[in-house]
Amino acid sequence: MSRVTFLNEPKLSEHAVDAKFNERRIALLPQVRELLENNSRFEGLDIKVTIAHKGVSSLVCILDTSKEKLVLKIPLSLSYNEGEALFLNAWEEAGVKVPHVYDSGRIGEHSHTLMEFIDAPILSDTESRRELIERRKFFEMGQALRKMHTTRASGYGKVSSGSPEFATFREWINSKDMEKRGVQIREHNLLTEEELALYGKAVEVMTEYVASHPESTYCHDDFGTSNIFDTEPITVFDPSPRFNNNYIDVGRALLNQLDKEMAFDQIIEGYFGTDEYDHKVLFASIFISIYIKLPYAHQTKSTSRIKGYMDYLSKNKHLLV
Repeated sequence: MSRVTFLNEPKLSEHAVDAKFNERRIALLPQVRELLENNSRFEGLDIKVTIAHKGVSSLVCILDTSKEKLVLKIPLSLSYNEGEALFLNAWEEAGVKVPHVYDSGRIGEHSHTLMEFIDAPILSDTESRRELIERRKFFEMGQALRKMHTTRASGYGKVSSGSPEFATFREWINSKDMEKRGVQIREHNLLTEEELALYGKAVEVMTEYVASHPESTYCHDDFGTSNIFDTEPITVFDPSPRFNNNYIDVGRALLNQLDKEMAFDQIIEGYFGTDEYDHKVLFASIFISIYIKLPYAHQTKSTSRIKGYMDYLSKNKHLLV
């Protein structure tokens, strides 16, 4: 049996909306200890566990032994972020640099992934955004995302027992989760009636596009500088695994760069290269991502983020008119 020592405590979110996740962080600690103590990989070893304090959706444990350093990641949602090992393996096979997965399974009601520790800074912590632009890192991000989307799937939504949750895009866009977000948006007047009508148009545009491009792919769904290590080439990690059309994932990636025009443009250049792309479909995909993210931004009082969303919609709504 291994000996496990926790070097710190989990950092708890200050937002009421994250209270359930805070409770799960604490409840998982004895389960992590039991998992590590009984894992044959660590037999007879002392394991020092440092809990990462960044991120709100997972418990991330950095494991240090005399032999190696690894990462144990446990999504706090019981089903929302399943499939990380599946997606990382698929992208690795496609030639994208990701943390290598050594093991995956269940810990109580949660999934877990044991993976390679990457000894490198995260892009968002490395330098100023301008320096990242000068180094063409956003261009490289676009190229990596394009390669990630060479993976092929036939379905949409989160991972359910290793497969897509929904058979069609229409089922996903009209799912209970999307309906719930719509209720929250209307209850708090996060979009005007005009903007809601425009969202309906965005859904129409995206649905029609997917009808003629039905093949889906393995989407990161949170592709940004906070989830990329500054290595050569860059190392992609921490996905929110989703099966979807590639434009949806590109739109989600661009959502992180709405107020950084040069970074935004570099991602598009890196992803599409010299290929033509559909500006209307791209805007529709970004609008859908805004619709998905608005309720949480409101709950966490992220006023500057919400302003950025609204400014972008105002400047680009003509693409759907």
